[in-house]
Amino acid sequence: MGTSLAASSIFSPQVIVLAPIISFALVLALFGFYTLLFGLSFHLLRHAKNISHQKLHLSWMLSLFLVSSVGGMMNAASNIDDLVFAYNAIRTQDFARFLKFITQDPAETVMTGFSYICLVLANTVADSVIIHRIYLVWGSKLWIIILPAIVSLAINAVGLASAIMRTIGFPNGGNEAIFELELKGVNYGLGFFYANATLNMVLTMMIAGRIWWVARQISTCFGQNGVINAKYKDIIAVLVECGFLYPIALIAHAVVEGNQSRIAIPVDLTGPVILLAGIAPTLIILSTCIGRKLGQRVIDSQGTATTGTPVFQGGVDSIQNISSFMQVAHASQDGSTLNPGQNTEVEIEMKRIIVEV
Repeated sequence: MGTSLAASSIFSPQVIVLAPIISFALVLALFGFYTLLFGLSFHLLRHAKNISHQKLHLSWMLSLFLVSSVGGMMNAASNIDDLVFAYNAIRTQDFARFLKFITQDPAETVMTGFSYICLVLANTVADSVIIHRIYLVWGSKLWIIILPAIVSLAINAVGLASAIMRTIGFPNGGNEAIFELELKGVNYGLGFFYANATLNMVLTMMIAGRIWWVARQISTCFGQNGVINAKYKDIIAVLVECGFLYPIALIAHAVVEGNQSRIAIPVDLTGPVILLAGIAPTLIILSTCIGRKLGQRVIDSQGTATTGTPVFQGGVDSIQNISSFMQVAHASQDGSTLNPGQNTEVEIEMKRIIVEV
């Protein structure tokens, strides 16, 4: 062999040592965070009162945690195997065993394929969570989720096809046709990542946009000139931050995987992405459990304008209700007209959204 494989860029220390270590560290860090997040969210949701669809959300949380954790740790184990075999090959300059490992090893094939399938499964569950929230926030209207559901099924079908092709093509044994199948699976996977990231951003904005619109209607009805309450802004901000976390990870993963020859340390982000597919929806559920009381207090304080009579509940709530009542009274003195029927309708709509989101 004219050139030592150890001297090639493929077997540089950055590729064979740093990349798997970074990927493994990311998986461990995210798994530790996810474990704490899941435990806290599960506990709060299980003991929370007046949370709609509680059992369904618990089932989703548990499914996401199991699938994401198994897939992420499987990918981490695969990266450690890659590190061990590559390091031994460089150290001994005996590449026969390493080449057999990357083309014919059954255990590596199973771990690689299983991690890809777990990614698709976790993504499917995560999509169902956010589509269900769209259905609830938009007034339980079936037509609003028909197109998102069809697009989600199509994208996840592409992801599943990519996972199958990459799994079949992984133990290629030097077969050019099977190797081409794996490359096609990689290209399908890149399309899956980009399309899924776009879909998740759109779905998140559908929820945030609906809350923004209803909050603006409430502000207008209460004579606040369309100025949205800070609590509603916080809810929208949390939704956008949590909802964009996973799409950003998908785009980063696609960029790294599609440009491995141009990146100094091509870190495998499959494991972190699988975990983030479960973390993002769980964060939204946790924020719902923690922030629901705050959001409901804002709604209750605003609701005094409907009858023109404040409802005092004591403590901080009383101060909020008095403040809201004084604002509405001031608006009435300035000549602003409040439509009680419209106020009641919009108030009920926001109450329902706060409960469902």
